[in-house]
Amino acid sequence: MKKKTVTISDIATEAGVSKATVSRVLSNSPKVKKESKEKILKIMEKYSYVPNNMAQSLAGTPRMTIGIVIDELANFFFIEVADGIDKVISHSGYSMQISSSRWDEENELRLVRQLISSRVDGIILAPVSETSRSIALLKSSGIPFLLINVIPKQEDLAFVSCDNSAGGRLAGQFFNRMHRPCQILITGYPHQSISYRIQGFKETLEKPEELIHYENINTYEQGYEIASVLLIKNRLASIKTALFVTNDNVAIGIITRLLELGISIPEQVSVIGYDDIKLSTFCRIPLTTVSQGIKDIGKIAAMELLEMIEGSAEELPQHLIEPQIVMRQSAVIL
Repeated sequence: MKKKTVTISDIATEAGVSKATVSRVLSNSPKVKKESKEKILKIMEKYSYVPNNMAQSLAGTPRMTIGIVIDELANFFFIEVADGIDKVISHSGYSMQISSSRWDEENELRLVRQLISSRVDGIILAPVSETSRSIALLKSSGIPFLLINVIPKQEDLAFVSCDNSAGGRLAGQFFNRMHRPCQILITGYPHQSISYRIQGFKETLEKPEELIHYENINTYEQGYEIASVLLIKNRLASIKTALFVTNDNVAIGIITRLLELGISIPEQVSVIGYDDIKLSTFCRIPLTTVSQGIKDIGKIAAMELLEMIEGSAEELPQHLIEPQIVMRQSAVIL
């Protein structure tokens, strides 16, 4: 028996609200009470509901569009991943529709619903977490999709990610060779990729119990600001220090401010970043960093998704990219 298609009217009836209220929730209007919004979203999730506002695509007309949802548009990592995706899909006649969840799972779920509703041909998602509800919604939609920057808990999902545990171990091995008396770890938002870097780093350090850890530092501006705190609180001017920063944007912000404060890099403070964004080569002190093959992540994800769309993928694509240390001038073995 054919499964009944759930409509806005059905959602409104079950929630005890008007169709207009459901529509406002779909458009993320702030005019809906929090309790009503949560109730409506739960009902939508229950039925894996997405609005059908692209009726022409039901006739089988392909849009030749790939939807992409990333965590942060201002992050150079995601900018370069998106560039790698675009280089591949544009050659195949596809265009890219990109949006940012801003590290918010509810926002991510709304964006994924919109992409499914608009009947894009495939979706590349950098989920806020490996257990994000967007993943279950994508599985039920039937649209080809692939995850990036995460290793999913479920074995039946396509993904492309760096081996972040290995990347953390590389940084830890480098730290051990520097023999700096003060060792500091600076990490970004709590995300699986960051957790794996921390885990690999700490398990490799010779004296992890002496490590100083600053958390939730995720942008260039935050790196610039934390540098002044490090200088005073951790006496960077008088103690030889090594910093491992799990994000190149933050590392470059720290280096910029430390140089302004008269700190010598790498003689007084050595800095290791993570990502190997293009800017890491061109900052005042070129950044030693862990490369996770950013362009490879984007290109591989795009190529694999296109094969999934065309039905030519022989097996479920699951790629774990090996990281490597890129030696520049911000951290050296003295």
